[in-house]
Amino acid sequence: MVTYRSILKKAFEEPLTREEALFLFKKINSYDRLMELLKVASKVRDNEVGRKVKLMGFIASITPCTVDPPCRYCFRWSNPKLFTWEDVLSDEELKAAMETVESKGLRRVELGGGTFLGEEGRKTTLRKAEIACKASRKVSVWINNGPSYKPEDVYELKKIGVEGIACNFETTSKSKYRRLRPGLNLKARMEIVEETEKADLGIDNTLMIGLGDWHTVKKPYREWVDFLFYFAKFSNLRIMEIHPFRPIRNSPVQKMPSGSEFETVKAIAIARLIYRSIDISGAQSILGLLAGANLIMHVYPITKSFRAWGKHPMYSSRVERVFGNIVVVDNFYEVTRNAREMGFEIEF
Repeated sequence: MVTYRSILKKAFEEPLTREEALFLFKKINSYDRLMELLKVASKVRDNEVGRKVKLMGFIASITPCTVDPPCRYCFRWSNPKLFTWEDVLSDEELKAAMETVESKGLRRVELGGGTFLGEEGRKTTLRKAEIACKASRKVSVWINNGPSYKPEDVYELKKIGVEGIACNFETTSKSKYRRLRPGLNLKARMEIVEETEKADLGIDNTLMIGLGDWHTVKKPYREWVDFLFYFAKFSNLRIMEIHPFRPIRNSPVQKMPSGSEFETVKAIAIARLIYRSIDISGAQSILGLLAGANLIMHVYPITKSFRAWGKHPMYSSRVERVFGNIVVVDNFYEVTRNAREMGFEIEF
């Protein structure tokens, strides 16, 4: 007879199957069972990648967002300046930002931006990527600005020196995508991911727990499993980010409840048992570390001063000016504290 314990015992040595992952989502429904899952997931992380945590920097924005209408849960609703040209770093500012990332000792950085549709978006993305890669040969560059370029452009991005691409889905439900991201289509993102695999570039993606599930008690476990196994087929999957939905102020979904932290932790742990050795974000929190996470995103975030992305109210004095109107938030202490105090090695 198959039980959650028999699946967990097997998972010490072998990746979960689709059916086993779905079974665990359904059956891990209490404190005691969650602790059993976390024990296995954290042990698999230790065995596969070691008890160490990687860091990834963040620079934004490299492109504005021209999606109309905006996605229903986008940060654009909270501040009219976000993802406009006022938010975009100039070429000189981007170069200075990359030099700052390198000076902090980081080995990898994500360039974030809005989805800039059309030929201008394509040209801007390629130009910004080239500037970033030339500014530092020691820092691996990852691009995260949606379908601002064509699938075939991933080969040019690779030639420029880009390490990987994050063209985030958040969900693989076509109906949710149409309802919550009416200005975009999921197929365009899927085509970019599939071409990224062919180009032998790294793939990074995000699963958002609780997105669009506000009016139902039944959890969409099968949808989450479908998402995780859609990406399991890619040999170049390098990073999986899993986090709960958070309602954005002034957005059409601002009154909707946040995603479940319990289900998010389960999803991180189950992802570790599926993917084994890839980097999984969430290692800034104790729960993330217990669930098998090994990556902290958005370390030393660099943005225009009006957004100071990632600024913690207790650490506002640690905002440093980089160049012109851009700043870096020195959040290293707070985002790595849990991992350091728990004895993890920090890998810059």
